[in-house]
Amino acid sequence: MSFIEKNATVGKTYAPGWFLASEDCKRETRQIAQAGATSANGGKYQKMGSFYPANNSSTVEGILYEDVDVTSGDMPGSVVTEGIVYLDRLPAAPASGVKAALEGKGFKFIDHAPEAIRPEYPADLIALNVTSSAGTASGDTAITVTGYTLKSGEGYYYAIGDSAPTINAGEIVDTTAWTAWDGDDEITAASGKKIAIIVASEFGEAKAYGSATVVANT
Repeated sequence: MSFIEKNATVGKTYAPGWFLASEDCKRETRQIAQAGATSANGGKYQKMGSFYPANNSSTVEGILYEDVDVTSGDMPGSVVTEGIVYLDRLPAAPASGVKAALEGKGFKFIDHAPEAIRPEYPADLIALNVTSSAGTASGDTAITVTGYTLKSGEGYYYAIGDSAPTINAGEIVDTTAWTAWDGDDEITAASGKKIAIIVASEFGEAKAYGSATVVANT
């Protein structure tokens, strides 16, 4: 699973390829090693903008397009193998000879990105209004969500617990804990439980949140 880097500024999340000066680039899939990964939120990931496979002039092939989750081991990920790069948007400066080696592979480098406001997600989740009523079938609840209009690529997820499950703004949705929902289908849940609904971006970051006490058909 790939996810978006949050290391540059606490509370802000940046899009894949943020270090690129142009979308006109070449990307290829490579196996990304767990060794040397950064630990965060109980997992491990290799940072977007890291040199692949290492910051070394004799082996470097490209630059990681996005963060790659390697918590469970080596994983496939997207590597930029040709493109125009802002050096000041990389998490680490190239080691001796790395820049020249990549220029020989078709890369171009610009020292500084132009002054601009970086795209980011809000520090706080947008509030959703969530209501639960008895569903059609026994054991089901009908969920209604208001207060937010889904944008292109966004989707709903839900989780159920004795207390309302929570998530932070910009946090990547863990699909082992949250279930994708179409915003329409009734959900099987016991009355009295807490259900939380979130809106996630096309890249999986939490943007909006709301919860309710489950009312199920008995």
